[in-house]
Amino acid sequence: MRSASPLWNQLIQLTFKSQISLQAQIREMLVGAILDGQIPVGVALPSTRVLARQLGVATVALAYELLVNEGYLQTRSRSGHYVNPEILAGGAVARPRVVAPGDAPLPVRWSPRLRSSVSLQRNIVKPRDWQKYPYPFLYGQFDPGETPIAGWRECGVQALSSIEVRAWAGDLIDADDALLIEQIQTRLLPRRGVWAAPDEILVTVGAQHALFLLATLLVGTSTTVGVEDPGYPDAPNIFASRTPGVVVLPLDADGVALSAGLDACEYIYVTPSHQCPTNVTMPLARRDALLEWAERRDRVLIEDDYEIELGFEGRVQPALKSLDRSGRVIYVSSLSKTLAPGIRLGYIVASREGIARAAAIDAAPPGREQRAIGRVIPRHGLSRCTAGPSQTHVRRARTGRSGGAGTTPA
Repeated sequence: MRSASPLWNQLIQLTFKSQISLQAQIREMLVGAILDGQIPVGVALPSTRVLARQLGVATVALAYELLVNEGYLQTRSRSGHYVNPEILAGGAVARPRVVAPGDAPLPVRWSPRLRSSVSLQRNIVKPRDWQKYPYPFLYGQFDPGETPIAGWRECGVQALSSIEVRAWAGDLIDADDALLIEQIQTRLLPRRGVWAAPDEILVTVGAQHALFLLATLLVGTSTTVGVEDPGYPDAPNIFASRTPGVVVLPLDADGVALSAGLDACEYIYVTPSHQCPTNVTMPLARRDALLEWAERRDRVLIEDDYEIELGFEGRVQPALKSLDRSGRVIYVSSLSKTLAPGIRLGYIVASREGIARAAAIDAAPPGREQRAIGRVIPRHGLSRCTAGPSQTHVRRARTGRSGGAGTTPA
């Protein structure tokens, strides 16, 4: 028997104004009905011609074929399409607990169990409805009208091609996507004068994630970490979640000052290329002096080069990492400012040993996203060493025509 037609008119309600294709809408609604048990296992679905006539579309056959390939439906010769009973087999059935009146268990008290206090610290607050403001003075927001969304979409489609999927869909263990690592190594880092081997680069879920990894890897309860004052608020929050020994370091006209407070710190977090929030660029002489101090005192510097392509005026100063000859600068950067905050991809450049240890702490960002951004970087000229029309996005962001320019790490 086949189910009555009114059922299908209720289950499948298409909208022709949606950006989702009609075929995808039919598939999605049928999958939901199957998993919810609204389509009996022994009842044949309407034929493709009947359902297509009821819905007024011609894509039903493609949707059925896709559901058969995915295992939701099965075909029976000269009978039609049926729900595959295996798709519903093995599902757990919830059994309500019977509790006597007055014997209800106490709920778990989570507050004393939660060890992290980052959410209770002073944090950056941004209104979620910032796009409704006529003049939203917020850093790091992008203008969709000035963003090459069509090109990004094409890169995302390329990342889903059969050849590309083989490269990223497998379990990469603690490795990152080879294409994205190559683009960072050959296009982004040389712009800052930094040269690194592939195994000295680790992709992270933004710069904040990079700092969390470094704090987990390097900072103990007795470690002292110096941070700029004023500075990026999330940095002291992250380090303070690991140690009470966070030392604030004063600034002068050249960035973080070479003050007596430096000697008490084992690690120094700095934003020399575009200090947050003053926008001061640390001159070369101060960078050399800071490196000389770190070498003499056997200290490590964490450089956050969060605006790798934005905000520079005149001649660009080399990254602190590019001047490092003893391997004591850990370099952190992000793609959030150049592309969009929602990209949430950053990276760490450090020693092979440090990168291997950091990679073992946490899983890598999704491989498909890494591969797509690996395609975006050369296409849209995220390295200004590349000339031509692909530079448009970066040029607009730097000159303020796009909302990509920011004043705070992401």
